[in-house]
Amino acid sequence: MNTTLYLVRHGTTELNERFCYQGQTDIPLSEIGMAQGALLIDYFKDIPIDIGVTSPLKRARQTLDFILGERKDNVPIIVEPGIIEMNQGAAEARTLTEVDIMFPTFSRDSVIRPGLASAPGGETGKAVYERMRDAVLNIVRDNPGKTIAMAAHGFSIQTFLNYAKGIPAEEMQEMVLDNVAVSKFTFNADGELTIDYIGDSSHLTPEYQYNYDFEALVKTKLLFLHYPRCGTCRKARKYLDAAGVAYVERDLVADPLSAVEIEALMAKTDAPDKKFFNTSGALYREQKLKDRLPQMTHEEIVRKLAEDGKLVKRPLLARDDGLCIGFKETEWEAFIKGLKA
Repeated sequence: MNTTLYLVRHGTTELNERFCYQGQTDIPLSEIGMAQGALLIDYFKDIPIDIGVTSPLKRARQTLDFILGERKDNVPIIVEPGIIEMNQGAAEARTLTEVDIMFPTFSRDSVIRPGLASAPGGETGKAVYERMRDAVLNIVRDNPGKTIAMAAHGFSIQTFLNYAKGIPAEEMQEMVLDNVAVSKFTFNADGELTIDYIGDSSHLTPEYQYNYDFEALVKTKLLFLHYPRCGTCRKARKYLDAAGVAYVERDLVADPLSAVEIEALMAKTDAPDKKFFNTSGALYREQKLKDRLPQMTHEEIVRKLAEDGKLVKRPLLARDDGLCIGFKETEWEAFIKGLKA
């Protein structure tokens, strides 16, 4: 008595379109993702499905609804937390380029040793591998002889693909599938696993194939942290544009740095903690920080900087191995040397 599992990656979301780490951030499918999902209706229309399984996240549930089509109100559905996407901690909802610069070790490990990868405050790849494996095998064991359709996520699916190929968590290999790609597995009565196929995306029409512009991602090496109303920041932006270097930007006030991110930036420089403060700002003066700083610990300083983006010295220019605090043209010229287009 064989049990069949169809494992499907969810459709595209807005964070996918913005080249972001998504993790457990719970957002729905984008317009493209909905169109991709609709293609699954035809893919599965002649395949009998006994059980539907989804992670708790909206994008997976929407994808499962497309898989089931008109059957979605009649097929039993299991919401399984064990197949949820990797908790990516401080990297969640951040662009691939920003994470590459801010947390280069995690970014590198995600590609070359994903089983050991872990963003600050997030899960390890090994933890995802183990919970995904156990959740899938438990569902298969509890539903012998049935056909199961499961909607999950890019990284969690990668972990199961590695398991299915006999690759242990510590040696995991990167296996990125297209959005709404379908993989099929068969389990015999003894629970032995056969891979029928992996990553079938033949149902994706050209207009709904979504791929990262890896050339652009590789080219972008700088993170420009600024406040748009700051005159010095505007001057620094003009300098970067004239220099012809690629960069991503972030508004320090509208999207303030977290304590983890401030620590990551501090680790890129030998500058003293106090140099990270905007000493000319009204908030700095109002809080009498000039007098308070000498008595504050490093941890207290980091927490204070994370309270309000207006406390942070600006602009900041970061790369994976260094940081410029404030704008001085000669320093920035040396910092971006070799990065010009």
